[in-house]
Amino acid sequence: MNTTRRSHLIPTTAVTALAMLALTAGPALADGSGGHSVLRAKLVGSMPAPASPAIAKVNPGGAPWVNGPSRVRVRDDGRITVTIRRLDIPPPVGTGVNPVASVVATLVCGDEVETSTAPFALDMAGNGSTADVIAVPSHCADPAVLIQPAGNRTVYIASGLGDDRHDD
Repeated sequence: MNTTRRSHLIPTTAVTALAMLALTAGPALADGSGGHSVLRAKLVGSMPAPASPAIAKVNPGGAPWVNGPSRVRVRDDGRITVTIRRLDIPPPVGTGVNPVASVVATLVCGDEVETSTAPFALDMAGNGSTADVIAVPSHCADPAVLIQPAGNRTVYIASGLGDDRHDD
């Protein structure tokens, strides 16, 4: 009889533990929250120096870049989302068509380049997006994200700075 009680207690205990986990962790996972924002910013096309500064020793591209509504968000758990709209070089310098097939989003903390996303595509209109996971340091002072051509990491063509940061 003692053996029977024990066999009933184990499943009951396991079910109770799973129920408690579902009640406490479920709502947090369901709403997509988790991970405070290190950076949430609008992306802005770069202009040739000196109009746009070097950031972490990475220079702006040599042509003026413009873009439509574009955003980046980096969370302390490493999740990064980037949405880029209409990033191109306008006439008279360019054709108004995006000449860069793929880019990376690079996290900068202070004056240090930290890590980049995997390359992601931009179409000819300059539209692209990614959701990736990167390594984020435990402390990231003055965060910024640089949008860099995947084939040329010595320059950036758009950036998002920590001015629009939130702790949500």
